[in-house]
Amino acid sequence: MAEHDGQGTGDRPRGVIRLRPPDPSAPPPDPSAPAPGPAKPPPPTPTVTATPPPAPPPVRTPPAPPSVRTPAPVRSRPDVTRPVIATRTRPRTPGPGARGVPEAAPPPPPVLSSASPQARITGRGILQANLNWASGVDADLDLGCLVAFPDGGGLAVQALGEAYGSLDEWPYVALDQDDRTGASADGETLRVNLAHTARFERLLFYVYVYEGAVDFRRLGATVTVTAPGEAGCRIPLDDSPAGAVACAVALVRPAVGGLSVRREARWFRPVDGLWIHQQLDQAYGFGFEWTYATKPSRG
Repeated sequence: MAEHDGQGTGDRPRGVIRLRPPDPSAPPPDPSAPAPGPAKPPPPTPTVTATPPPAPPPVRTPPAPPSVRTPAPVRSRPDVTRPVIATRTRPRTPGPGARGVPEAAPPPPPVLSSASPQARITGRGILQANLNWASGVDADLDLGCLVAFPDGGGLAVQALGEAYGSLDEWPYVALDQDDRTGASADGETLRVNLAHTARFERLLFYVYVYEGAVDFRRLGATVTVTAPGEAGCRIPLDDSPAGAVACAVALVRPAVGGLSVRREARWFRPVDGLWIHQQLDQAYGFGFEWTYATKPSRG
């Protein structure tokens, strides 16, 4: 075996290589044996993927116990530092006009009678004289007004002749409609403009049967006179004598601070040679000229 000195040139040390002699006890190599091939690689090592353990179920936290409120101490007298809230001990009765509560109907106007025939109208606005009667009798009643002015002029406001008048200009009296059967809930209404009361000398409200009845008995007719802010008055036409077909209901005259309304309830029967309107005119001295007129058939 050869040995080489570990010293070489330069400053780098060199290593020593020793050769091991062959083992004398080993058998000689077989020349017919195939030469050894390359070494087989070792079998692959299977890869194991680690599965993480399942997550633990969530832990439910029990709810916190309710807090215990300590009652406040009872005061022997009110705390003057805080406002006091009054508690109603019984329900309040809603007043008229409250939601869901209908307003109470006003009392009916007082009735003018022979014992108490006078009423006064002192309000402003529009005076109304309304005629209503039973609808089942199928009678045609007409409401009208004879109007006289201080200068001697005048006219009749009525449905006959379509003389409905005017509220905003002369004669300042107007009729709203002609109810031919009494079926209208509003009946017929005369309106007088109270802004012009000084222009009137007098007004006569009257009612007559145009057709459908022989007199006023069992017709249930009533004339109601009202004005803003006034109680008004009612004049029932329930004392008609047999055969009466017209009635002078009320006479209206200017008075201090307004108008005076006087119940007349004066009845008229047919007279040969005179129309009912002429009888009314002559009884109260209006002096109008009258011409014959008719209304269309009720169909």
